[in-house]
Amino acid sequence: MVIAFSPQSALGQLLLLRSIAIVLQLILVIISILLLDKDIPHRPVFTIIALESVFQLFSIFIYRRSREISERAMTLQLVADVLFLSVLLSFLGGASNAFVSLLLLPCIIAAVTVSIGYVLFVSASALSAYGYLYVAVTMPMHHHGMHMGEHLLGMFVNFVFMVVVTVGVVALLVKRIREREALLAKTREKQLQQEQLLALGSAAAQVTHQLATPIAHLSLLLEELQEDYPNHPAVKEMVAPISQCRTQLDGFRDQTELLKLKGQSQAQPTDYILSQLEELMALQYPKQTIDIVEQTTPVSIQGDPMLIPSLLNLVVNAAKANERTGMTQIDLRAFSKNGFWYLTIKDQGRGIAQQKLDTIGKSVVDSDSGFGMALLLTHATLERIQGELKLENLAQGGVLSTAKLPIVGAE
Repeated sequence: MVIAFSPQSALGQLLLLRSIAIVLQLILVIISILLLDKDIPHRPVFTIIALESVFQLFSIFIYRRSREISERAMTLQLVADVLFLSVLLSFLGGASNAFVSLLLLPCIIAAVTVSIGYVLFVSASALSAYGYLYVAVTMPMHHHGMHMGEHLLGMFVNFVFMVVVTVGVVALLVKRIREREALLAKTREKQLQQEQLLALGSAAAQVTHQLATPIAHLSLLLEELQEDYPNHPAVKEMVAPISQCRTQLDGFRDQTELLKLKGQSQAQPTDYILSQLEELMALQYPKQTIDIVEQTTPVSIQGDPMLIPSLLNLVVNAAKANERTGMTQIDLRAFSKNGFWYLTIKDQGRGIAQQKLDTIGKSVVDSDSGFGMALLLTHATLERIQGELKLENLAQGGVLSTAKLPIVGAE
């Protein structure tokens, strides 16, 4: 976690508060000397304020061009405030000074800006400073006054209680706010993803509809050519491609109909899924060698109309990666573990650029062959049935894609 340095950031506001505090300290000390006739040790008090001012200017100079700082740096700033205030109060009455309660302020700021470990460190620093002021400074001054001693002891106990309660409550509220912000960010990300998928689905449906007419027209022309030139080699070669186009269009229509039947999908056996992947890849990429090994007994996973096409996208990406490097081997491994079915797909390509590895499949990004739409659809499909998709580069080259899907009936 890092903290941005700007006037609206936690660090910017802390430096502003410190500047105000330095000015107020000077004003109060001068008023006490000139108007209230207080016996204040001038030299050490003004020396401490001067040192705090130098530290403030040094902090502003150091972080003036920094866009963000670490939690450790923020914690050091807060501990410095505790140190300056406690040293200043040691010359102004110690724990009997009414402004000793300001030691609580760095603890509250820490609870809002840094993680719990640093919050505890700042709180311990404030409690130690108050304890020092009470034991080493205040008690020797009031050892003859029993009632005053009891009052100061009560103030000390009250300060400890306030630190524990206030910091605890603030830290809990901040944690809940951050969790809510993270949930809202995740919801916005999912909404954006759904909008992208809806736009992609609409475009795909339109393309499918537009292709249906010319393919039907080509089929009629092929039938006429078969009647006129039944033995012509070109006519015979046209049969398989046009037949495959019709089959693909029929498959798209079937997928659309299945998507309309929400909640009516049935569990699918994993051996059937693997056989479908092998069959489809044999049709689309006959030159690629698909090595499929199911290491455990076949199980059933939650069915979805887009599950097989989504897993096919992963294998197709592996085949394309192999073609770019002249390789032909694709390894598929399937196994069950802890109530989940895993399918790993390993290719022999060049891998994925590291800067794209964390975002590809979760948003639209530029890739070698498009915008990563296939992986985006695969990720959305697996997420819809409580599955996961993980992509990682292998040390020996290539990408290892791992699909994790829940087993039906597993606890």
